[in-house]
Amino acid sequence: MSLENANVREQTAINLRSMTEEDLGAASGLSKVLGWPHRLEDWDFMLRLGRGLVATLESGEIIGTIVWWSFGERHATVGLIIVNGAWQGHGIGTNMLTTVRRLLPGRSISLNATPAGQPLYEKLGFVPTGIVEQHQGNGVSSPIIALDAGQRLRPVVQYDLQDLIAFDSAATGMDRSALIEELVQNAKGVVIDTEEGIRGYSFCRRFGWGWLIGPVAAETAEQAKALISHWIGTYGGEFIRIDTPTSSALSGWLDEMGLIRVDVVNTMSTEPVVISENAPQYFALTSQALG
Repeated sequence: MSLENANVREQTAINLRSMTEEDLGAASGLSKVLGWPHRLEDWDFMLRLGRGLVATLESGEIIGTIVWWSFGERHATVGLIIVNGAWQGHGIGTNMLTTVRRLLPGRSISLNATPAGQPLYEKLGFVPTGIVEQHQGNGVSSPIIALDAGQRLRPVVQYDLQDLIAFDSAATGMDRSALIEELVQNAKGVVIDTEEGIRGYSFCRRFGWGWLIGPVAAETAEQAKALISHWIGTYGGEFIRIDTPTSSALSGWLDEMGLIRVDVVNTMSTEPVVISENAPQYFALTSQALG
């Protein structure tokens, strides 16, 4: 960059405003430049469940995005933090995230950080709390995972909504009622059902280049494998993605299923979310952005 161009950029006013549906085309374009798989429909899904900001030039050109999701009164997640490469180093990412933090007073805020973004998040008070492994591929193996006696796998129905919200809240420590309601209405889902109630759930929906499995929560790893294997069997041969915390210990099994680990990101938080000792385990994210 020439000194003249650098001076012009230093003098250019950069504004923040609320993201609207009309901004999604430009936002999708920014993510495509990064090689992210998000379709316009995926951006629409994210914004429908949360709120966003865009950073704009005086001309109206969008050069930055950030989206966040409030889960109850105590928690939130942040994602889709993008700054146009030509405008990085001008404090835009810092300004967007600082603004969002002011809009979420008193909440613990979590995000999943790429290596490039982690130094910024550390400066703003986020600390690493875990690792997420991205697995993807054309699932080639989906063995039938036997469930314990009295447990059966069945499709999600509207009647399950309140039980799913309660199970998800126990597994994540957050009130994600609106997210679970959206998934029940617009994604495919299965539960592990018993006479005593639901003991696990998983959802699958269109995302990016194919299908995304998640979220997944269950009481045991074998239950989680049964829930995930169902979708691999359903969409085997098509592109499938799943993002799992390393604490799930599913990485090796997913590799064997044909969903190979291709990337890792660090989960970071301003304050760790507290999970009850005997709570169900969270085995796969809704997405890296949503958590």
